Amino acid sequence: MRRGTLTIQARYVFPVDAEPIEDGCLTIQDGRIAWVGSAADRPSDLDLGNVAIIPGFVNAHTHLELGPLPGNGSSHGVVDELTWLRQVVEQRRAGTDTSLGATAEENVRAALGAGTTFLADTTTAGLSWGPVARAPMRAVVFAEVIGLRRDRGLQTDAAAWRWLGSVRPENQVAACARVGLGPHAPYSTSGWLYYKSASSGLPLSTHLAEMPEELQLLQHRDGPLRRFLEDLDAWDDDWEPIGPRPADYVRRGDLRKADWLIAHGTYLDAEDFWQLRPEAAPDGHRVAIAFCPRTHALFGHAPHPYRALLERGVIVCLGTDSLASCESLSLLDEIRFLHRRDGSLSGALLLTMATLFGAWALRAETTTGSLKTGKSADLALIALPDRVEPDPFNLLLESDLPVVGTVFEGDFVTGRWLGA
Repeated sequence: MRRGTLTIQARYVFPVDAEPIEDGCLTIQDGRIAWVGSAADRPSDLDLGNVAIIPGFVNAHTHLELGPLPGNGSSHGVVDELTWLRQVVEQRRAGTDTSLGATAEENVRAALGAGTTFLADTTTAGLSWGPVARAPMRAVVFAEVIGLRRDRGLQTDAAAWRWLGSVRPENQVAACARVGLGPHAPYSTSGWLYYKSASSGLPLSTHLAEMPEELQLLQHRDGPLRRFLEDLDAWDDDWEPIGPRPADYVRRGDLRKADWLIAHGTYLDAEDFWQLRPEAAPDGHRVAIAFCPRTHALFGHAPHPYRALLERGVIVCLGTDSLASCESLSLLDEIRFLHRRDGSLSGALLLTMATLFGAWALRAETTTGSLKTGKSADLALIALPDRVEPDPFNLLLESDLPVVGTVFEGDFVTGRWLGA
């Protein structure tokens, strides 16, 4: 049962939208943040010790139905993405609704244990909805639609809409979760499915500019990706792309009139970056890039343009993709990995990408994503090393200590303080 008021103290509080507070305190009242400041200014009810309190992580791109694949992960070197895709297809085809749902259930628990309090999941006709809706976290669940061939597109579209029709608005409110649509990718999904999804008024997610073979397919209707699709009997000789550039799939015509969460975006053309800025979208529609650093590294891709995107005002948030492409569903692992790869990114920016930017992309920045009075008390608690750092963010980033607790709407839902 939720306690009315609780003040917790820790070595550091990282509000995200303000400077870190050493020996900080946070007051929770009826599930919301009532006060943030120094422990010197307010007595605490519970001292967490050598711990950081941060906003709960926002995992902006996941596939909860996918489990590990043999030979994949950061310790196994570079993997050919088309070979990997074939393995993913085989894993999905071998799975049943029951087994895929069980995998999603297990992965939800793992994400929650990693400090995630908000995630965006792409699902097959809602298979992950049950585990997500039962979990103490926020979510947007995107029903995937896929198919270059019309028969396959009609099949997945009908399945997605059957599920969407089964989830009533009151169920979404009760679950702190919303539904959306996920046209899979330009190389796998016909243009009419993109336009139909965009007309739904729902939030949308798509894989875009994911690999160089995608660019070749869009420009020439040929290459390794076409041969891959032919081998799967998924190619359509009559298929024509919406346009020759990946950005055409979110910026042409009525496609601009939707919220888009773009997974990966590695091979977006710099000339298109201006179209992805918040002010370039009509009527306040939002576009954001969900970058998955460890998955990107697994496939040995060209350097991701996250820095150039950020410099041009594009919102870049972070995701884990899936256990098929990385070794955990932890955003803390992602920002530590990115910090090791690019030490020029400030700790403040990395933490913002893993929290507030994802919340903005999912239209929840007024509810969660930073530790601000009035927002939901969605928190991740991270053990800190016993040392002093001039830059306190290095205590988070230059450590292998884990998330030791997760708080959702003021309740401890994982960790040793359960029931506090």
